[in-house]
Amino acid sequence: MKVSKILTLIFFLAFGLMNVQTAFAQKDYELIMKELTTEQRELLQKEKELIKSNREALKKSLTKEQLRILADKKLNNVEKRSLLMKSFTKQQKTLVRRQEERLRNTRERFRKSLTDNQRKILKDRIERSRRDRKRNRDN
Repeated sequence: MKVSKILTLIFFLAFGLMNVQTAFAQKDYELIMKELTTEQRELLQKEKELIKSNREALKKSLTKEQLRILADKKLNNVEKRSLLMKSFTKQQKTLVRRQEERLRNTRERFRKSLTDNQRKILKDRIERSRRDRKRNRDN
């Protein structure tokens, strides 16, 4: 087989696996959402929208140099994050810090809002889903 055909095959296999992983993540998400109260779902939806708008605000504030760091294929995600954090302005650092703080607080509020029964159901469903995926992978 020619090298180009092998590379094409590897690309399509990798792309297919990413789609499968995304589908499983979506399935876990749907399992979790079924067990939540309306208030809990609203909390998650509101936070999701806020995260998205904060991410957009940060993207708009990036300089050309920071965008080059993000686009650099030679860097892994840890290296990119480190270089970006070093290059951030005081305002950008504040935005990131506030977002991280908000995520921690939301996560904590969400955990506290779960009943013992919800925790058990969610844990069981996620574990079952992961076992099923592992079993399917092994077959």
